Amino acid sequence: MSFNSNLARKVEMEIPLQSPLITPEQTIRSVHKPTSKQTLVSRTEKMLIGMIMAIAFTLIAVSISLEINIASTNRSLQDTKNSIINTTAVNNNLEQEVQELSRYDRIYKIANNQGLKMNEANVRNVIK
Repeated sequence: MSFNSNLARKVEMEIPLQSPLITPEQTIRSVHKPTSKQTLVSRTEKMLIGMIMAIAFTLIAVSISLEINIASTNRSLQDTKNSIINTTAVNNNLEQEVQELSRYDRIYKIANNQGLKMNEANVRNVIK
């Protein structure tokens, strides 16, 4: 029997049953407790999206404001150019009229009508 001494023996021991700390009703309730739905977007992501939208709105508003400003500036530039063109045309017409009115034969005719005579001794030639 020396061989039997090394072999494990089956010892019957009575293990007392322990009552569970959690009753089966509690486990069913805790296991099947409805979980709250997770939101698709967290609070931080919502804040970031809001900030990006605010920045985008601001940029759009500034862009529209600049476009309006540029359009009004272009309009005033066109008005100024038209005014300059009209003034230049009037000045050219007046210069032509001055040239026509200051012709030598016209001046000589008016001088004769007023009783003036040509005196070569009092005439000086001016060279430009």
